[in-house]
Parts: sequence; C-alpha cells; structure tokens
Amino acid sequence: MKSMKIKILAAGVASLCFFGACSEAPPQGPVKVFPDAETPDIRQPSYSLTESPDGMIRIFTKENGDEAWLYEMHRTKGEWSEPKRMDLPARRRLKGASFNRQDGSLLFATDAEMPPPFKGKDLNIWRVTWDGESWGEAEPLEGEINTGANETIASVAEDGTMIYVSNRPEMDGFGYGLGEAHQDGSGEWKITRFLTDLNDIRTDDHAVITADGNRLFFYSHRSPKAGGADIWTSTRLADGTWSPPENPGAPLNSEANEFGPGLSGDGKTLFFARDGLLMQIPLDQVLEGEPVR
Repeated sequence: MKSMKIKILAAGVASLCFFGACSEAPPQGPVKVFPDAETPDIRQPSYSLTESPDGMIRIFTKENGDEAWLYEMHRTKGEWSEPKRMDLPARRRLKGASFNRQDGSLLFATDAEMPPPFKGKDLNIWRVTWDGESWGEAEPLEGEINTGANETIASVAEDGTMIYVSNRPEMDGFGYGLGEAHQDGSGEWKITRFLTDLNDIRTDDHAVITADGNRLFFYSHRSPKAGGADIWTSTRLADGTWSPPENPGAPLNSEANEFGPGLSGDGKTLFFARDGLLMQIPLDQVLEGEPVR
C-alpha cells in the first residue's frame, strides 16, 4: 500500500510539472489539455489549439455538426479562464487559428463575406490583433492567399515563412494541400511555391510551422500510418526546400485519429487532437519516437 501511494504521488507531481508548476520531468506520452474531458461525439471535435508567443492566450476550434467556432482562453495568475466563443466575423465556420510568430497577430479561417471581387461562402484567411485588453478589427489577408477555393489555416514563422492550406487546384489537383508564401515589400502575401513534394492525393491539412521555420507538422490520411489519420512532419533543408514527410509514430500517433497540431508559445509542447479530444505532449518526445515505415 505504501509503495502504491508513492507511485500515485510521483505521477501527480509529474503532471503538475508538465503544466509549469516545477522543473521535474514531464510525463511520458500525451496527456489531456482538459484533464476531466471525455472523448467527444464524432460531430463535435476540438482541434488546432494555438498559444500566443507570450503563453497568455490559447485558442482552439470546436465543431458542432456543420458549424465550427473558435474558443479563447486567457491566462491570469497562472490559471486559464474557461473557454469562451470568440466574436469574430463568420457565417457558420470560424476555424484554424494560428498565432503569427513574426508579429503576434492571430490568423484564422472564416466563411465571412469577403470584399469584392471575392464571392461565395468559401473559407479565407483573416487576421486580427490583441492589444492586451481586446481584439481589434479583423480583416482579410492581402495578397495571393485567398481565392475562390477554401483556405483553412495559415501558420507563420519568425522569419516570415508562411505555410498555408488550400484546396485550390494548383496544390495537387485532388484536395487540400500545403503551400508556402512570404510578404513582399508592400506587405502583401505572395505565393512562393505549392508544396507538391509534400502533398498527397489525400487531404493534407491543419498545418503548423515551428517558430524557427525549420519544421512543420500537418495531418494526413496517407500511408504508412498508425490510425485512420496521423500527424506527419517535415524539416526545412539547407536549400529552403522540405524533406520527404515522415510519420513520427508513437507516442504521438496511435490507432486512433490524430489531427489538428498546434504549438505552445515557447515551442516546447505540441498540441493535437486524438479522436477530437485535445491533447498535449512535449515536442522532444515526439521527435524521439520511432517513425512508422
């Protein structure tokens, strides 16, 4: 009985340390972001949790049938507030939030009405800034990113490299794929390349790039895989291209469906969804896993 009590106490300390209470080693493997949460209904998943560079704001997507909305949490005195639905322009779909690591603004996808010449109810990437007390006025990204197709998420590294997702035909001709973009001198986003070497005929989505711009994560249904959908990764090579994508395997991926990767403000924690339940795992544990071959 005494031995069991010691084990339980040790597990509790490790869990607290993972959330920043001390400097002990974090637990091995993923843990829930919301400890008491249960796996949601298949039509109500949460995913793509992103955290501001200062670690004070968290935002994630939660679906409700055919709708999707963003929820925000703010950290005060070491405690996170309850998730609150964000009041940003949208008809029925508001998703794919990501903090721009270059300027701290929030990028998100919305089906809000676009200014001319854009029409329809497709998803486009918008941006909004936080002034320390409230969100400013949201506006569509300027440049070449938004089209008549769906743009579902955009992630920007400190050096200004953007990885974004769209189902425009140039991606791979089949479905959602990844592209790369940079801002020009006027601040407009210009497409650098369509990442056809990374894209698969199956969906590739929910992309996030690390702050240093040297690694990206995204979800895919491609093989080899551990479950129905897995999170894949690629590293930027010396010539600026990306390495062949790799499935990092366990402990990140499992027989369940893993999707919606995101990163903590300090870049040390990978957030993701497992069957629609928000999880988190130290990034170094992900990179030390045994890749699926």
